Amino acid sequence: MPQELAMIENRDLIAMEKTVLKAPQEELIGRSLFPTIPGVNPGAETYGYSLMTRHGAAKVIANGADDLPMVDEDVKRAYQPIYTIAAGIHFTYQEVFAAQMAGQPLQTDKAETVRRAISEKENDIIFNGESKVGITGLTNLEGIQAMNADKKFSESTGAEMQETLRKAKSLITVIPGFNQARLKLVLAPAQYESLNSRYSDYDSRTILEVIKAAGWFNSIETTSALVGKGLNNSECAMIFDSTSQTGGFLLPRDVTQFPQEAHYPNTIVPYDERTGGLVIKTPYAIVKLSGI
Repeated sequence: MPQELAMIENRDLIAMEKTVLKAPQEELIGRSLFPTIPGVNPGAETYGYSLMTRHGAAKVIANGADDLPMVDEDVKRAYQPIYTIAAGIHFTYQEVFAAQMAGQPLQTDKAETVRRAISEKENDIIFNGESKVGITGLTNLEGIQAMNADKKFSESTGAEMQETLRKAKSLITVIPGFNQARLKLVLAPAQYESLNSRYSDYDSRTILEVIKAAGWFNSIETTSALVGKGLNNSECAMIFDSTSQTGGFLLPRDVTQFPQEAHYPNTIVPYDERTGGLVIKTPYAIVKLSGI
């Protein structure tokens, strides 16, 4: 007589799906950096977009001179690969049968682990890319601006930290059309914590409060995905225009639960998402600040 399959009940599948689809917590901020790009078919393997680069600069010319400098924006077609991030939950047949016999739901702890694993991988791809499949992230994009700090934050006064960030953000705001850009500042945890120090002996506010009061950044956030990602493995911060003019998050299919599969001695519930990470159309509106 064929052995009965250990099929997970619908109530448990629904509970697991709700757990996996919960919004990522803590520092998994990657998908909030830029707007999600709408209307991309989950079956697509690449995404085409227009990439803009700037070149040339104005200069003073003599009366009657004909050496007019050319300033332009080059537009070329670029393509971003789309890949699958996958993970699964498995229960032994005995776990399934025991829960059903007791009339108890299966534990959703495993679903929480899957949600976290997929979200962590997504977050890392957004910030640092995936070299194995040709996806670049925020920290290693070609064409972004770069600046090295004169001092580490741990060796700087409040005024020095403020001035370092002002210089870095000004690399974007001096660009025509970006003087009112909605900039985001993202730092590694230790450098973010440095901003919570007192600004000076004469100003009891924190450095973070002073910078927020200046109104330079729409938001200031932290993530461990930036640890050691600066020049020569130094600590870094990323400053960027966060609108769709600069970039977007490519997510053709969010985390999806697929039908369970019975493979003795386990019953498996697979999950995946389809993503291409970040699509950056104007990389010059991004600054990588290293050495902080």
